[in-house]
Amino acid sequence: MLRQTDILRRVISELNAAGIEYMIVGSFAASAHGMMRDTHDLDLVVVLSEDGVDTLASRLGDSFYFDVEGAKEAVERADMFNIIDNESTAKVDFWMLKDDEFNRTQFSRRRLTNAWDMPAYVESAEDTILSKLLWNQISPSERQQNDVRGILAVKRDLDEDYLRGWAVRLGVWDTLRDLMQKE
Repeated sequence: MLRQTDILRRVISELNAAGIEYMIVGSFAASAHGMMRDTHDLDLVVVLSEDGVDTLASRLGDSFYFDVEGAKEAVERADMFNIIDNESTAKVDFWMLKDDEFNRTQFSRRRLTNAWDMPAYVESAEDTILSKLLWNQISPSERQQNDVRGILAVKRDLDEDYLRGWAVRLGVWDTLRDLMQKE
C-alpha cells in the first residue's frame, strides 16, 4: 500500500512537470516546520486553469479517481476539489489560490524546501501558523492548535513582526499570543 508521502511525491512531481504552481499547506506543512503527525489528507494550494486540470488529469492517469468536470467547476468558482488514490484511498485536496491580499502574500512567501526526500514548495512556517489559526476559528480543533504549538516549539527563526501583524489583521492574535506564552 502506498504511503501518503509516496502519493505526495507523485503528485508534486506531476505538478512540477506540468508547470503548475503550488504550495503544500495544512498538516504536511505543519509537519515540515514542526512535529510530524498523522493526517487524513494532503492539502495543496494551486494556481490552476481549466486547461491545467486536463493536463494534470492526463499526467496522473488512471491511478487516481479524478472528476475532471468537477475540478474545472472548482477552478471556475475558485473553490477546491480533490482526487483519491485508487490503491490507498488517500485524498489530495487542491485549493485554488484565492485573490485576496493575505492569500497572495502567503503564496509569494512559499519556500522551496527539501522535505519527504524531494524538493517541494511549502507554505512558510509563519503562514502555516496563521492558516491553522484561521481554520481553528472556523472549526475549533485541538489538532490545529497542536500543529501551531509544534511549530512554535521547533522554529526559532520566525518573523515575529510578520506573524503579529497578520495575526492582528486576521483576528487570531489573542489565540496566537496565548499559544506563544505557553511555549
